[in-house]
Amino acid sequence: MTKRRGAVTAAFGLIVVASSITGAIGVRAAKSPTITVVAQGLNNPRGLAWGPDGALIVAESGTAGTFCIPGPMGTTCLGTTGSISRIVGGHVHRFVTGLISVGPPGGQGSTGPDGLSWRDDGSLYTIMTGAPQVIPPGAPRTPLIDALHDQLGQLIKVGGDGGFQPVAPVGQFDYAWAKRHPHINPQYPDANPYGVLALENTIYVVDAGSNTLDQVGPDGKVTILALFPNPAVNDAVPTCLDRGRDGALYVGELTGGGNAPGSAVVWRVVPGEKPTVWQSGLTNITGCGFGADGSFYVTEFQVGPLGSANPSGDVIRISEDGHRTSLGQGQVFLANGFLAGKDGSVYISNWSVLTGTSTGGSPTGEVIKITP
Repeated sequence: MTKRRGAVTAAFGLIVVASSITGAIGVRAAKSPTITVVAQGLNNPRGLAWGPDGALIVAESGTAGTFCIPGPMGTTCLGTTGSISRIVGGHVHRFVTGLISVGPPGGQGSTGPDGLSWRDDGSLYTIMTGAPQVIPPGAPRTPLIDALHDQLGQLIKVGGDGGFQPVAPVGQFDYAWAKRHPHINPQYPDANPYGVLALENTIYVVDAGSNTLDQVGPDGKVTILALFPNPAVNDAVPTCLDRGRDGALYVGELTGGGNAPGSAVVWRVVPGEKPTVWQSGLTNITGCGFGADGSFYVTEFQVGPLGSANPSGDVIRISEDGHRTSLGQGQVFLANGFLAGKDGSVYISNWSVLTGTSTGGSPTGEVIKITP
Protein backbone atom coordinates (compact mmCIF):
# COMPACT_ATOMS: atom_id res chain seq x y z
CA MET A 1 0.00 0.00 0.00
CA THR A 2 3.00 2.27 -0.32
CA LYS A 3 3.21 4.95 -2.97
CA ARG A 4 5.16 3.93 -6.05
CA ARG A 5 6.47 6.25 -8.72
CA GLY A 6 7.20 5.11 -12.24
CA ALA A 7 5.30 5.36 -15.49
CA VAL A 8 2.15 5.66 -13.43
CA THR A 9 1.89 6.76 -9.79
CA ALA A 10 -0.39 4.62 -7.59
CA ALA A 11 -1.33 4.06 -3.97
CA PHE A 12 -2.23 0.47 -3.71
CA GLY A 13 -3.03 -1.20 -3.72
CA LEU A 14 -9.84 2.75 2.91
CA ILE A 15 -20.82 6.72 13.68
CA VAL A 16 -21.77 8.44 15.90
CA VAL A 17 -20.86 9.13 19.49
CA ALA A 18 -21.67 12.20 21.48
CA SER A 19 -18.07 13.09 22.21
CA SER A 20 -14.72 12.62 20.50
CA ILE A 21 -12.75 9.55 21.60
CA THR A 22 -9.04 9.68 20.86
CA GLY A 23 -5.86 8.14 22.11
CA ALA A 24 -4.53 4.60 22.09
CA ILE A 25 -7.40 2.64 23.59
CA GLY A 26 -6.71 -0.97 24.47
CA VAL A 27 -7.96 -3.56 22.00
CA ARG A 28 -9.47 -6.79 23.24
CA ALA A 29 -9.96 -9.89 21.14
CA ALA A 30 -13.45 -11.07 20.28
CA LYS A 31 -14.38 -14.32 22.01
CA SER A 32 -15.02 -16.42 18.93
CA PRO A 33 -15.69 -14.60 15.66
CA THR A 34 -16.62 -16.90 12.79
CA ILE A 35 -14.71 -16.23 9.58
CA THR A 36 -16.07 -17.67 6.35
CA VAL A 37 -14.58 -17.41 2.87
CA VAL A 38 -17.29 -16.05 0.57
CA ALA A 39 -15.32 -16.16 -2.69
CA GLN A 40 -11.76 -16.88 -3.82
CA GLY A 41 -9.80 -16.41 -7.02
CA LEU A 42 -10.23 -12.63 -7.10
CA ASN A 43 -7.74 -10.28 -8.74
CA ASN A 44 -6.65 -7.63 -6.22
CA PRO A 45 -10.11 -7.29 -4.57
CA ARG A 46 -10.80 -3.87 -3.04
CA GLY A 47 -14.09 -2.02 -2.50
CA LEU A 48 -17.34 -3.83 -1.64
CA ALA A 49 -21.02 -2.94 -2.03
CA TRP A 50 -24.47 -4.50 -1.93
CA GLY A 51 -26.40 -4.71 -5.16
CA PRO A 52 -30.15 -4.05 -5.37
CA ASP A 53 -30.81 -7.80 -5.47
CA GLY A 54 -28.80 -8.37 -2.31
CA ALA A 55 -25.81 -9.78 -4.17
CA LEU A 56 -22.33 -8.87 -3.00
CA ILE A 57 -20.36 -6.74 -5.47
CA VAL A 58 -16.57 -6.33 -5.43
CA ALA A 59 -14.17 -4.10 -7.35
CA GLU A 60 -11.22 -6.07 -8.72
CA SER A 61 -8.19 -3.99 -9.64
CA GLY A 62 -7.09 -6.60 -12.14
CA THR A 63 -3.75 -8.15 -13.03
CA ALA A 64 -2.10 -5.21 -14.84
CA GLY A 65 -1.19 -6.21 -18.40
CA THR A 66 1.46 -7.12 -20.92
CA PHE A 67 2.47 -3.61 -22.03
CA CYS A 68 5.33 -2.88 -19.62
CA ILE A 69 7.45 0.23 -19.18
CA PRO A 70 10.75 0.21 -17.23
CA GLY A 71 11.27 3.03 -14.78
CA PRO A 72 13.51 4.15 -11.92
CA MET A 73 11.28 2.41 -9.35
CA GLY A 74 10.84 -0.77 -11.37
CA THR A 75 8.75 -1.95 -14.29
CA THR A 76 5.13 -0.83 -14.58
CA CYS A 77 2.72 -2.90 -16.65
CA LEU A 78 -0.55 -1.67 -18.11
CA GLY A 79 -3.71 -3.42 -19.19
CA THR A 80 -7.51 -3.47 -19.13
CA THR A 81 -7.94 -6.39 -16.74
CA GLY A 82 -9.87 -4.50 -14.03
CA SER A 83 -13.45 -5.56 -13.38
CA ILE A 84 -16.55 -5.22 -11.24
CA SER A 85 -17.87 -8.58 -10.09
CA ARG A 86 -21.01 -10.00 -8.55
CA ILE A 87 -20.65 -12.85 -6.06
CA VAL A 88 -23.53 -15.31 -5.92
CA GLY A 89 -23.28 -18.61 -4.10
CA GLY A 90 -19.51 -18.37 -3.99
CA HIS A 91 -19.27 -17.92 -7.75
CA VAL A 92 -17.67 -14.81 -9.24
CA HIS A 93 -19.45 -13.20 -12.21
CA ARG A 94 -17.43 -10.37 -13.79
CA PHE A 95 -20.24 -8.30 -15.25
CA VAL A 96 -18.06 -5.24 -15.98
CA THR A 97 -14.73 -5.82 -17.70
CA GLY A 98 -12.22 -3.74 -19.63
CA LEU A 99 -11.33 -1.38 -16.80
CA ILE A 100 -7.72 -0.24 -16.62
CA SER A 101 -5.21 -1.97 -14.37
CA VAL A 102 -1.70 -0.78 -13.51
CA GLY A 103 0.91 -2.78 -11.62
CA PRO A 104 4.17 -4.72 -11.65
CA PRO A 105 4.83 -7.79 -13.80
CA GLY A 106 2.62 -10.57 -12.50
CA GLY A 107 -0.07 -8.12 -11.37
CA GLN A 108 0.26 -8.34 -7.59
CA GLY A 109 -0.71 -5.05 -5.97
CA SER A 110 -2.21 -3.64 -9.15
CA THR A 111 -4.47 -0.61 -9.02
CA GLY A 112 -7.54 0.09 -11.08
CA PRO A 113 -11.12 0.21 -9.81
CA ASP A 114 -10.70 0.56 -6.04
CA GLY A 115 -13.51 2.23 -4.10
CA LEU A 116 -17.09 1.08 -4.71
CA SER A 117 -20.40 2.57 -3.58
CA TRP A 118 -24.05 1.84 -4.35
CA ARG A 119 -26.47 4.74 -4.18
CA ASP A 120 -30.11 4.41 -3.13
CA ASP A 121 -31.30 5.46 -6.59
CA GLY A 122 -29.89 2.21 -7.96
CA SER A 123 -26.64 3.55 -9.41
CA LEU A 124 -23.22 2.04 -8.73
CA TYR A 125 -19.98 4.03 -8.71
CA THR A 126 -16.32 3.10 -8.64
CA ILE A 127 -13.22 5.27 -8.53
CA MET A 128 -10.15 4.63 -10.66
CA THR A 129 -6.81 5.24 -8.97
CA GLY A 130 -4.31 7.59 -10.63
CA ALA A 131 -4.37 10.66 -12.87
CA PRO A 132 -3.90 11.07 -16.63
CA GLN A 133 -1.09 13.59 -16.07
CA VAL A 134 1.26 10.74 -15.12
CA ILE A 135 1.06 9.11 -18.56
CA PRO A 136 4.49 9.64 -20.14
CA PRO A 137 4.48 12.60 -22.57
CA GLY A 138 4.58 11.46 -26.14
CA ALA A 139 3.14 8.02 -25.40
CA PRO A 140 1.73 6.55 -28.63
CA ARG A 141 -2.06 6.85 -28.95
CA THR A 142 -2.92 3.19 -28.87
CA PRO A 143 -6.28 1.85 -27.65
CA LEU A 144 -4.63 1.06 -24.31
CA ILE A 145 -3.19 4.56 -23.86
CA ASP A 146 -6.56 6.00 -24.88
CA ALA A 147 -8.21 3.89 -22.17
CA LEU A 148 -5.71 5.23 -19.63
CA HIS A 149 -6.51 8.80 -20.65
CA ASP A 150 -10.23 8.08 -20.41
CA GLN A 151 -10.20 6.23 -17.08
CA LEU A 152 -7.24 7.21 -14.88
CA GLY A 153 -8.57 9.13 -11.87
CA GLN A 154 -12.15 9.02 -13.08
CA LEU A 155 -15.26 8.58 -11.00
CA ILE A 156 -17.13 6.00 -13.06
CA LYS A 157 -20.81 5.10 -13.11
CA VAL A 158 -21.34 1.39 -13.66
CA GLY A 159 -24.32 -0.07 -15.47
CA GLY A 160 -25.97 -3.37 -14.66
CA ASP A 161 -25.58 -4.34 -18.31
CA GLY A 162 -21.80 -4.25 -18.06
CA GLY A 163 -21.35 -0.74 -19.43
CA PHE A 164 -19.54 2.06 -17.65
CA GLN A 165 -19.31 5.82 -18.06
CA PRO A 166 -16.78 8.35 -16.66
CA VAL A 167 -18.64 11.14 -14.85
CA ALA A 168 -15.99 13.25 -13.08
CA PRO A 169 -12.19 13.61 -13.56
CA VAL A 170 -11.33 13.60 -9.86
CA GLY A 171 -7.71 12.50 -10.30
CA GLN A 172 -7.05 15.08 -13.01
CA PHE A 173 -8.53 17.82 -10.83
CA ASP A 174 -6.59 16.81 -7.72
CA TYR A 175 -3.30 16.44 -9.59
CA ALA A 176 -3.65 19.91 -11.09
CA TRP A 177 -4.57 21.33 -7.66
CA ALA A 178 -1.56 19.64 -6.02
CA LYS A 179 0.72 20.97 -8.75
CA ARG A 180 -0.44 24.50 -7.91
CA HIS A 181 0.30 23.96 -4.20
CA PRO A 182 3.79 22.37 -4.01
CA HIS A 183 4.48 23.99 -0.63
CA ILE A 184 1.84 21.83 1.09
CA ASN A 185 3.45 18.44 0.54
CA PRO A 186 6.92 17.47 -0.74
CA GLN A 187 5.34 14.59 -2.68
CA TYR A 188 3.15 16.90 -4.78
CA PRO A 189 2.05 16.82 -7.51
CA ASP A 190 0.22 13.58 -6.85
CA ALA A 191 -3.29 12.18 -7.11
CA ASN A 192 -4.70 8.74 -6.32
CA PRO A 193 -8.46 8.91 -5.74
CA TYR A 194 -9.20 5.76 -3.78
CA GLY A 195 -12.40 5.66 -1.69
CA VAL A 196 -15.91 6.71 -2.76
CA LEU A 197 -19.22 7.29 -0.99
CA ALA A 198 -22.29 7.98 -3.14
CA LEU A 199 -25.08 9.78 -1.28
CA GLU A 200 -28.29 11.35 -2.60
CA ASN A 201 -27.19 14.23 -4.84
CA THR A 202 -23.54 14.27 -3.78
CA ILE A 203 -20.64 11.88 -4.15
CA TYR A 204 -17.58 12.07 -1.91
CA VAL A 205 -14.11 10.81 -2.83
CA VAL A 206 -10.94 10.58 -0.73
CA ASP A 207 -7.68 10.97 -2.61
CA ALA A 208 -4.73 9.02 -1.19
CA GLY A 209 -2.25 11.05 -3.25
CA SER A 210 -3.38 14.64 -2.75
CA ASN A 211 -4.62 13.80 0.79
CA THR A 212 -7.94 15.51 0.14
CA LEU A 213 -11.64 14.91 0.60
CA ASP A 214 -13.47 15.82 -2.59
CA GLN A 215 -17.11 16.48 -3.34
CA VAL A 216 -18.57 15.69 -6.75
CA GLY A 217 -21.79 17.50 -7.58
CA PRO A 218 -24.61 16.29 -9.86
CA ASP A 219 -23.00 18.17 -12.74
CA GLY A 220 -19.63 16.43 -12.23
CA LYS A 221 -17.96 19.50 -10.73
CA VAL A 222 -15.19 18.57 -8.27
CA THR A 223 -14.63 20.62 -5.10
CA ILE A 224 -12.05 20.03 -2.37
CA LEU A 225 -13.72 20.00 1.05
CA ALA A 226 -10.79 19.12 3.30
CA LEU A 227 -7.03 18.59 3.33
CA PHE A 228 -5.62 16.02 5.75
CA PRO A 229 -2.26 16.88 7.35
CA ASN A 230 0.63 14.45 7.27
CA PRO A 231 1.63 12.41 10.34
CA ALA A 232 5.13 12.57 11.80
CA VAL A 233 6.67 10.55 8.97
CA ASN A 234 5.61 10.43 5.32
CA ASP A 235 2.06 10.87 4.02
CA ALA A 236 -1.49 10.81 5.44
CA VAL A 237 -2.91 8.66 2.59
CA PRO A 238 -6.69 8.78 3.28
CA THR A 239 -8.33 5.65 1.91
CA CYS A 240 -11.93 5.21 3.13
CA LEU A 241 -14.97 7.11 4.34
CA ASP A 242 -18.52 6.80 5.61
CA ARG A 243 -21.23 9.11 6.89
CA GLY A 244 -22.37 9.00 10.50
CA ARG A 245 -25.87 9.49 11.87
CA ASP A 246 -24.82 13.00 12.83
CA GLY A 247 -24.28 13.83 9.15
CA ALA A 248 -20.51 14.17 9.52
CA LEU A 249 -18.08 12.25 7.34
CA TYR A 250 -15.55 9.88 8.91
CA VAL A 251 -12.30 9.29 7.00
CA GLY A 252 -9.67 6.63 7.72
CA GLU A 253 -6.04 6.92 6.64
CA LEU A 254 -3.38 4.40 5.72
CA THR A 255 -0.35 6.66 6.37
CA GLY A 256 2.72 6.24 4.16
CA GLY A 257 5.63 3.89 4.69
CA GLY A 258 7.90 4.67 7.62
CA ASN A 259 5.15 5.59 10.06
CA ALA A 260 5.09 3.39 13.15
CA PRO A 261 2.12 1.13 13.94
CA GLY A 262 -0.55 3.19 15.69
CA SER A 263 0.08 6.29 13.58
CA ALA A 264 -3.20 6.15 11.65
CA VAL A 265 -6.27 8.13 12.69
CA VAL A 266 -9.93 8.48 11.77
CA TRP A 267 -10.92 12.04 10.95
CA ARG A 268 -14.34 13.57 11.53
CA VAL A 269 -15.24 16.06 8.84
CA VAL A 270 -18.10 18.52 8.90
CA PRO A 271 -18.25 20.29 5.51
CA GLY A 272 -17.05 23.86 5.93
CA GLU A 273 -15.05 23.07 9.08
CA LYS A 274 -11.49 21.90 9.68
CA PRO A 275 -11.15 18.09 10.10
CA THR A 276 -10.73 16.87 13.68
CA VAL A 277 -9.22 13.63 14.95
CA TRP A 278 -11.99 11.33 16.12
CA GLN A 279 -10.00 8.13 16.71
CA SER A 280 -6.26 7.55 16.89
CA GLY A 281 -3.82 4.73 17.66
CA LEU A 282 -4.81 2.69 14.60
CA THR A 283 -2.63 1.17 11.90
CA ASN A 284 -2.66 1.14 8.09
CA ILE A 285 -6.40 1.65 7.55
CA THR A 286 -7.70 0.60 4.14
CA GLY A 287 -11.43 0.19 4.78
CA CYS A 288 -13.92 1.64 7.22
CA GLY A 289 -17.58 2.22 7.92
CA PHE A 290 -20.49 1.78 10.29
CA GLY A 291 -22.03 -1.57 11.08
CA ALA A 292 -25.64 -2.50 11.74
CA ASP A 293 -24.98 -2.26 15.50
CA GLY A 294 -23.85 1.39 15.25
CA SER A 295 -20.19 0.49 15.80
CA PHE A 296 -17.47 1.88 13.56
CA TYR A 297 -15.16 -0.64 11.92
CA VAL A 298 -11.69 -0.22 10.45
CA THR A 299 -9.83 -2.67 8.27
CA GLU A 300 -6.10 -2.67 8.95
CA PHE A 301 -4.00 -3.74 5.96
CA GLN A 302 -1.10 -4.75 8.20
CA VAL A 303 -0.82 -4.55 11.98
CA GLY A 304 2.95 -4.14 11.72
CA PRO A 305 4.94 -1.58 9.73
CA LEU A 306 3.62 -1.00 6.23
CA GLY A 307 5.51 -3.12 3.74
CA SER A 308 6.93 -5.51 6.34
CA ALA A 309 7.20 -9.23 5.61
CA ASN A 310 4.39 -10.10 8.04
CA PRO A 311 1.06 -9.99 6.14
CA SER A 312 -1.12 -10.06 9.26
CA GLY A 313 -3.91 -7.50 9.26
CA ASP A 314 -6.98 -7.01 11.40
CA VAL A 315 -10.51 -5.68 11.64
CA ILE A 316 -11.18 -3.44 14.64
CA ARG A 317 -14.69 -2.79 15.93
CA ILE A 318 -15.07 0.48 17.82
CA SER A 319 -18.31 0.36 19.77
CA GLU A 320 -20.36 3.46 20.52
CA ASP A 321 -18.89 3.57 24.04
CA GLY A 322 -15.37 3.56 22.58
CA HIS A 323 -14.33 -0.02 23.36
CA ARG A 324 -12.21 -1.65 20.70
CA THR A 325 -12.39 -5.30 19.72
CA SER A 326 -10.13 -7.24 17.37
CA LEU A 327 -12.19 -9.44 15.05
CA GLY A 328 -9.60 -10.88 12.75
CA GLN A 329 -6.00 -10.81 13.89
CA GLY A 330 -4.37 -14.07 12.88
CA GLN A 331 -7.01 -14.77 10.21
CA VAL A 332 -7.04 -11.51 8.23
CA PHE A 333 -4.15 -10.70 5.88
CA LEU A 334 -3.33 -7.67 3.70
CA ALA A 335 -6.96 -6.65 4.05
CA ASN A 336 -8.92 -3.96 2.28
CA GLY A 337 -12.48 -2.77 1.90
CA PHE A 338 -15.37 -2.96 4.32
CA LEU A 339 -19.07 -3.73 4.00
CA ALA A 340 -21.63 -4.10 6.76
CA GLY A 341 -24.13 -6.94 6.66
CA LYS A 342 -27.68 -6.47 7.91
CA ASP A 343 -27.27 -9.35 10.36
CA GLY A 344 -24.35 -7.73 12.20
CA SER A 345 -21.68 -9.48 10.16
CA VAL A 346 -19.02 -7.62 8.17
CA TYR A 347 -17.33 -8.37 4.86
CA ILE A 348 -13.68 -7.72 4.03
CA SER A 349 -11.49 -8.08 0.95
CA ASN A 350 -8.72 -10.40 2.17
CA TRP A 351 -5.31 -10.86 0.54
CA SER A 352 -6.30 -7.73 -1.35
CA VAL A 353 -3.02 -7.28 -3.23
CA LEU A 354 -2.90 -10.81 -4.63
CA THR A 355 -4.22 -12.06 -7.94
CA GLY A 356 -6.74 -14.84 -8.48
CA THR A 357 -4.12 -17.36 -9.61
CA SER A 358 -2.50 -19.51 -6.94
CA THR A 359 1.12 -20.57 -7.28
CA GLY A 360 2.36 -23.47 -5.22
CA GLY A 361 -0.61 -23.38 -2.88
CA SER A 362 -0.33 -19.64 -2.20
CA PRO A 363 -3.51 -17.74 -1.30
CA THR A 364 -5.51 -15.74 -3.81
CA GLY A 365 -7.52 -12.57 -3.47
CA GLU A 366 -10.75 -13.33 -1.61
CA VAL A 367 -13.73 -11.90 0.21
CA ILE A 368 -14.45 -13.09 3.74
CA LYS A 369 -17.39 -12.74 6.09
CA ILE A 370 -16.77 -12.12 9.79
CA THR A 371 -19.58 -12.87 12.22
CA PRO A 372 -18.76 -11.57 15.72
